Amino acid sequence: MKIVEPVPPLARARHEAREWARTWFHARGRAGFSWRADKVRRAGGVNYGWLDEPVRAEETRIGGGVKLDHLRARFGESREAFGILYLVSSVLHLVPHPEVLVRRCRERGIKLVWNQNGVAYPAWCGDFYPWFNEPMRRLIAQADHVIYQSAFCRESADRYLGPIGVASEILWNPVDLAHFSPAKEPPSGESWQLLAMGTSHAFYRVKAAIDCLEELVLRGRAVRLTLAGELRWRGGEEETREYLNALGMTAFTEFRPRFSQTEAPRLYRRAHVLLHAKYKDPCPTVPIEAMACGVPVVGSRSGGMPELVPSSAGVLVDVVDDWTLDHAPAASAMADGVERIMARHDEFARAARLHAETSFDRDRWVDRHEEVFRKLEGA
Repeated sequence: MKIVEPVPPLARARHEAREWARTWFHARGRAGFSWRADKVRRAGGVNYGWLDEPVRAEETRIGGGVKLDHLRARFGESREAFGILYLVSSVLHLVPHPEVLVRRCRERGIKLVWNQNGVAYPAWCGDFYPWFNEPMRRLIAQADHVIYQSAFCRESADRYLGPIGVASEILWNPVDLAHFSPAKEPPSGESWQLLAMGTSHAFYRVKAAIDCLEELVLRGRAVRLTLAGELRWRGGEEETREYLNALGMTAFTEFRPRFSQTEAPRLYRRAHVLLHAKYKDPCPTVPIEAMACGVPVVGSRSGGMPELVPSSAGVLVDVVDDWTLDHAPAASAMADGVERIMARHDEFARAARLHAETSFDRDRWVDRHEEVFRKLEGA
């Protein structure tokens, strides 16, 4: 157990008891899966953690799982005979008994490639963070090759999981540049269209976008905000609507439900600017997709965002560096960023698309994986 920030003794005892109970509860399932994993054998091909069709298959193809479809298109998916086991840390919760699977693969000489996204830390996981990280800590230590989604992912993994002793590299998340492309006709300039998109797990992220909207309205700007995606904290939609009503911003805001990859480009193309206020986001796909669609970004200068969004393609707002609390960008600074972009929107939009083409191309990302897989299979 790697504990960085202190955990109170009572909390530690509670979490240890919870994990013991969870381990005991899942013992029978692990035993059954161990029998299934015994059938795994080494051969050509790639597996992504599922020996059978996933129980929640739709969730393996959103968020951190989107990139797996890019690999499936090139390498297919082998469920029983394969030479590479490819695991993504951010979808590990959807993989049944990954430690059992990794152990069987190691016994059979199957190589493990580990794709590391973010880790748990006190700001969003409280004092449970070491227990959340523990499965990742054990598994990354067994990898033959580690891909970090950003330099920030490496930094935070070293801090909370511990440094590793195998080959590793940084590969930013990819985007399908043909699917995510700029609109043929830019959005109307009658009002500024702002977009806050993606799954939100905490109110501060949505609040920051709404506060930016309010600031721009108070400055006399004609502006509208679209909130697209799930609000996953308890009472999220109710809290958001109440806040909008309290500020008088309901008339300037549109809600869109959870969206698919097929629907996403249309949402981006309706927007002038993406607002991405999430704190310490490791390697968010939403800003990458937005830039591919020619949509500049206003966001938090934290996490992986400084690596992903250059000054030519957006405006990042300074925030304090903290692992124990989340910090949203100031509304006034975000509004300043929107105004700066809208004063030269065409220039920012072209630069955003060019940056996506040179930095996040899916085909180059998959090509690099092919090189890694060939090297490991030949070892």
